[in-house]
Amino acid sequence: MMMRALPLAVSAATRDVRGIYRRAKRNVVLTAVAGVCFVTAYVALMISAGVYLATIYGPVAAALIIAAGMALLGGLIMAAMAFMKIRERRRNSRRRAGQKLAAAAAISVLPQLTKSKGLLALAAVGGLAYFLTQGNGNDDEV
Repeated sequence: MMMRALPLAVSAATRDVRGIYRRAKRNVVLTAVAGVCFVTAYVALMISAGVYLATIYGPVAAALIIAAGMALLGGLIMAAMAFMKIRERRRNSRRRAGQKLAAAAAISVLPQLTKSKGLLALAAVGGLAYFLTQGNGNDDEV
């Protein structure tokens, strides 16, 4: 019975993997085509904006207006990224402060646990596990 089910399971798994591979390949190709379309639309938009502004202000002024607009947009995006990074650092520092407070509370209970050797060993193992899970505490890689 098991020997007959094994080839069926292998063939079903193989078919499923082939389908997953085909779908992933199709999605990559379609995403690349969509990306090319979006880039083309962006370039066409910039060219049409330049042509429109050139009829009003002249070609040099139109190029400068578009360049200034793109620089302003880039600056706003960079400012938003800096704001989010500062907010994330504050959140991480609050989280670390809470962890330090919890560790201090756990250490303050330790003298009461020393009366029982089993509880002391359990606390030592728990503390060791806690410190091993903390890593180096460097969260600046965000």
